[in-house]
Order: sequence, then structure tokens, then C-alpha cells
Amino acid sequence: MDTINLENITDLQDASSAIDKILDQLFKETKKVDAEELGLDKRACYGERLVIDTCEGYIAVHHNDLNSMMYYGGFEYVDADSITKIGDYTFFMIGDEDDRVSECIHHLKESE
Repeated sequence: MDTINLENITDLQDASSAIDKILDQLFKETKKVDAEELGLDKRACYGERLVIDTCEGYIAVHHNDLNSMMYYGGFEYVDADSITKIGDYTFFMIGDEDDRVSECIHHLKESE
């Protein structure tokens, strides 16, 4: 990964670019899936655009897919403490054992 020198970040565009590079690197070690692979309604997200890391326990959703993921995927019920927004992505992390994210990760693991 290219080193990001924080001293070179002088405006929001620089910061946004640095965040995009960090996320690109992070996502290299993850799996991209569609909604149905997680046991969700296919309208939650079309195509293999959901980023999932079963080891870290999160599902990342691009902002273009967030509303449909919330509505059709049932993610509007995920506890706010388990949600983090970074750049263009919203990360839904495993919270309680019976939460929506855990159900999706469990479904993916069982189907592999």
C-alpha cells in the first residue's frame, strides 16, 4: 500500500482520496457478495456489491445501496452502536449474538 502522508492532506478532497485508498486496501482481503448470498431479499442490493469480512464481522454497504439495504435487507433495525460510516461506505458490525449482521454472516458460512 502506498504510504499516506498526513502532512500532504490539506483539504477535503485530499482527505477523501486518502480514505478511498485505505478502503481499497482493506477490501482486497474481503469477499464481495450479493444480497441473496446473505439470505436477504435480492432487492436489498443488486450484484456482488456488498463487502463482507467474516473474520472481522462486518458487512460494508456503498452509499448508493444503503437505502435499499436498510429497507429490503432489514438493516434499519441494526443498533446504532454497531454502525460506522467511513467514506462512501456504511459498516454494519456484529453486535448482539442474534442481530441482523450475525444472521447474514451465518447464512453465508452455511451456504459455502
